[in-house]
Amino acid sequence: MADEMERQLPRGVAVSRRHGAPPWGVSAGDPPSLHVVVQGSFFLAQDGARVLGIEPGDVVLLGAGTRGAAPREHCLRCVAPSGAASAPAELLSATYAAEPDGALAGLAPVVHLPAGEVRRAQGLSAVVSLLRAALAEPSAGQERLARSLLEPLLAYTLHCHGRAARAFDRRVARALQLIQEKPAARWTVEALARAAGLSRAAFARRFLAELGVPPLRYVAELRMQRAAELLAEGDRSLASVAAEVGYDSEFAFSRAFKRHTGEAPGAFRRRSRSQGAPFRVPPVRAAA
Repeated sequence: MADEMERQLPRGVAVSRRHGAPPWGVSAGDPPSLHVVVQGSFFLAQDGARVLGIEPGDVVLLGAGTRGAAPREHCLRCVAPSGAASAPAELLSATYAAEPDGALAGLAPVVHLPAGEVRRAQGLSAVVSLLRAALAEPSAGQERLARSLLEPLLAYTLHCHGRAARAFDRRVARALQLIQEKPAARWTVEALARAAGLSRAAFARRFLAELGVPPLRYVAELRMQRAAELLAEGDRSLASVAAEVGYDSEFAFSRAFKRHTGEAPGAFRRRSRSQGAPFRVPPVRAAA
């Protein structure tokens, strides 16, 4: 954590705990904000479009590294499993003063730490536990304690993110970020290799070594994962879902979805709702 503490950490401005039965949502990212999902399933919407699913135990930092970038509207939305009773959801949120030249400069606008990485980071896990305990008992003393944890929370998050990034090929990570930001784009291995600053062969080799699947297989898996979430949690038409994940026709999408999951999209939607919990396509790795 020392590297992050030596840089200018932005001042913590506010901290809050939100809880209740879904659906509900919170605006986020301006000023920079950090969120911990304690309970329930959430997704991040960017300019109204869903871009990232967030599960219990995940930590997400928003609004970093946005100096000079076009403003984007971020919102964290809590969703209920289709056909199931709405269990309470809980979200811890912290906001920070915007410091263009501070510790957040140069980061991706969205930093996502899955629950597994958070659990392995003992310092971050400890601060999250203390923050949750402080916010669970509203009082002036507990509020002061919670506010005192804002800078350690951010410092440990940056440390955890930096450790994950160092362990991951940064040029492959750049390509992953582009895929995840625009899963519907017409990606080719050549285009991704150019974005990563590598030859086609070197990029394909590094990508396979890091992810365990070829680049275009990863793109297909990510699209199917997004499609499964859209089908299970909404009433959009198959044509609309197909367009959202990069298919020109409902027929092409249906064929690809069945090949990947073993079910036609309509059958998948009916089954996921009747069971009360959406089927999860095997997750793909997030960009560091």
